[in-house]
Amino acid sequence: MLKIVHARPFIWLAICALGVAACGKSTEEPEIASPLTDNSGLLRYVPADTPYVFGTVAPPPDEFMDRIEPKVDRLLKAQSEFLRVVASEVQTGDGEDSAEAEPIGAVMDELRSLMSLEGLREAGVTRDSTVILYGNGLLPVLRVALSDASLFEDLISRIEAEAGEQLPVAEVDGNPYRYVEDEGIRLVIATIGNEFVLTAAPESLDDAALARLLGLTLPAESIADSGKLRDIANEYGYLHEYVGLVDTVRLADTFIEEPEGLDARLLDIMGYDAGALSDVCKAELRSLAKIAPRVVAGYEEVSAGKIRSTTVVELRDDIAAEITAFAAPVPGLGRIYDGLFSLGMSLKAEAIRSFFDTHVAALRENPWECEHLADAQDGLFAASEQALAQPVPPVLYDFHGFLLVVEDMEGFDFGRKQPPESLDASFLLAIDNAQGLLAMGQAMIPQLAEMNIEPDGKARRFDLPEAEAGAESAWIALTDSAIALSVSEDGETVLPAMLKAEGVTPPPFMSMGLDGARYYTALAAAMREDDDEEMSEEMREALSDVMTVAADFYERLQIDVTFTDRGIEIDTDMSLAD
Repeated sequence: MLKIVHARPFIWLAICALGVAACGKSTEEPEIASPLTDNSGLLRYVPADTPYVFGTVAPPPDEFMDRIEPKVDRLLKAQSEFLRVVASEVQTGDGEDSAEAEPIGAVMDELRSLMSLEGLREAGVTRDSTVILYGNGLLPVLRVALSDASLFEDLISRIEAEAGEQLPVAEVDGNPYRYVEDEGIRLVIATIGNEFVLTAAPESLDDAALARLLGLTLPAESIADSGKLRDIANEYGYLHEYVGLVDTVRLADTFIEEPEGLDARLLDIMGYDAGALSDVCKAELRSLAKIAPRVVAGYEEVSAGKIRSTTVVELRDDIAAEITAFAAPVPGLGRIYDGLFSLGMSLKAEAIRSFFDTHVAALRENPWECEHLADAQDGLFAASEQALAQPVPPVLYDFHGFLLVVEDMEGFDFGRKQPPESLDASFLLAIDNAQGLLAMGQAMIPQLAEMNIEPDGKARRFDLPEAEAGAESAWIALTDSAIALSVSEDGETVLPAMLKAEGVTPPPFMSMGLDGARYYTALAAAMREDDDEEMSEEMREALSDVMTVAADFYERLQIDVTFTDRGIEIDTDMSLAD
């Protein structure tokens, strides 16, 4: 029995690996105006009122796939080797004898054979496969279009043979499926037509409900029929091949209103009774859900040279308008830099404090009556009273943000937490009373106290005490609204340009940029040099190889978080490596 207990997780792991590997579209799907309204593709299974859906419903451009596939292949193979080392050490650590370890090792070899483009193709997963993850009600369903379902079935059979155990099999509407049960939840693995389906459901779900969950019974209206995803793509300028949606109002309604369909069965099994909510609770919970009614995501560009995507947490119009005042202009914030790393943020503490005080005051005037919100309301009132008892320091109201740009650094040991031996970096602090802040610095650093620094934006050099930060000297420059420091040899020209730089509009709340190749190369080197006894040398080498391959994926990653009249927008811009 020990062999069976150990083998089953590996069967399950191997099956799951296939479910997350696909992207693209079946070549048999017809060309239509928008794949988001194609009711012959995978979207036909997704109910129009699904609370969430993510997927790739049409192929990326060939030029993108031609560039990315060799990199993915190398990464999969590096991860395969890492998985081999992990499995080997887990078996050794568990004290497995050779008889017990042999079938587990065979299953791992079968699983590792998937971790290449060739291995995936041999299992029916190709660049033409589509994939979606969605909710049929609350229950999650993953569907992957396969080139040939028999290839996938053969793979599962091989894994079962190597493990010396077969997964249990049941049937619904004449369609067999495998499953794994744990604590009342049945994980269902099925091939239906040329599609792989993975879902989770209560083990007591009847056949009619399970048929709907597996897509054997189609929804009365699909999300493709509704045109909802097409409308989102058009509104936000997304490509129609990729989509993401979380409907928070729909999620809340599941627990507020009397549930229907699969949700009714699931919540009944869970013992949840929506009828126990009072009318006032329903109204207040519904109102809260409408503060952030949806999260939408999509790609604006997928090409051989770039991937650009945006995720938006939509906010109620009045809330969105108020939070746009949270961010402040900061010189250079949001621009793309060529260095190793950049990080910055902006905020107006006074606007944030005003927002908080205004809404807490409104809540005191008209408090929630729902008993389920009592603890949250008491917490808000307590936080407000504490804030009033400890006023915000005036210097915080003067602060508007910062920007750090690291051009280069050497000798930084991640594992030993050793600071860099040399550093080329510049830092800007946007603050109304910049001269006051300088005066504080002059009181603490004698080298600065001896200098007469005017707010003219010109850089002046000074010696650092005890050669801090991997440099013997630094540059400082000042304006009425910002102070900047640099340990770059080019600081004399870098700082004036930094202080005069225009930020993007609207100003981001947070902005980060990263040189992917240099970052992952540094991680790989640090991993090899790490002497942490908790990780074997073989595992460090395997993980380092994964990092080395990852360094070949993209040249630069830029992430900006911005408050707009639509809500909270997260923009990601990835420049792909050659």
